[in-house]
Amino acid sequence: MRAHGFRHTRLAERAPRSFASFILASFSPFERRSTDRTLKKSPLPAVNAQELIPLTDPPMPLPIVIADDSLLARKVLTKALPPDWDVDVSYATNGREALGLYREGKASVMFLDLTMPDMTGYQVLEALQHEDLNTFVIVVSADVQPMAQSRVRALGAVAFIAKPVTPEAVLPILKEYGLYV
Repeated sequence: MRAHGFRHTRLAERAPRSFASFILASFSPFERRSTDRTLKKSPLPAVNAQELIPLTDPPMPLPIVIADDSLLARKVLTKALPPDWDVDVSYATNGREALGLYREGKASVMFLDLTMPDMTGYQVLEALQHEDLNTFVIVVSADVQPMAQSRVRALGAVAFIAKPVTPEAVLPILKEYGLYV
């Protein structure tokens, strides 16, 4: 079948060896003969199309925010993350900073403490919910009371991790939500 000067065939039926052979297969026999002569005279070797066009862009690091007023807690949480996880970590010392980092596009995942000065973790969750902002929020807190856990889940947190944070507590959550493979 010919339409608009090109022959339509399924690529699975014929696998061209190079970009030039793919282009040549699209021409009529007469057009192909003249193009063959031109290509044979050309000093450039045939090039595989996959060498010219990358199929995918290299993956970008996942932007995450660790929001905690304690420097020690931020360090412990950072060390609990998988060492080979490709992330770009930003730190916030209070809820206002965490929201600012989110609005800058730096928080696909947010690890959020509940008790911080200026703006608590609860207030951050309420702001995220009220403004319909979308991020994976994992609450990290020493307040392990069932009421606190149910409240943060109702406000949109996907998980709750008790302090002190360990890699064994973080990894299953990351895998469950497809954040780490």
